[in-house]
Amino acid sequence: MAEEVKKPEESTRKIEILKSDMNEEMIAEIIKITAAAFKKHTLHKDVATHVKQSFDAKYPPADNKATSGVYHCIVGSDFAVSATHETHFSCFWRCDNVKLLLYKSKDSPFD
Repeated sequence: MAEEVKKPEESTRKIEILKSDMNEEMIAEIIKITAAAFKKHTLHKDVATHVKQSFDAKYPPADNKATSGVYHCIVGSDFAVSATHETHFSCFWRCDNVKLLLYKSKDSPFD
């Protein structure tokens, strides 16, 4: 019989917050959502979509308009970014050898 290759379970994934200005509740949610995203998806774009949609659902804009700010998520082993974000709504973290960035931004930085 061939051996099955198992994906690492949530408990064996190393999730480490590298830099964040979010509150503790949101950081705990990031860890939970990240574990679920990597358990369900293998492609980075699918992980990014999962994290973004989860945060948009959990923390929607107060008036339900994108101009009030929505989340953006970047996932990869190597990337560079320059972005304007809302204060207290950004987090940069690692899950195993993949890095993730989540931030909330308004449609226009001039609003």
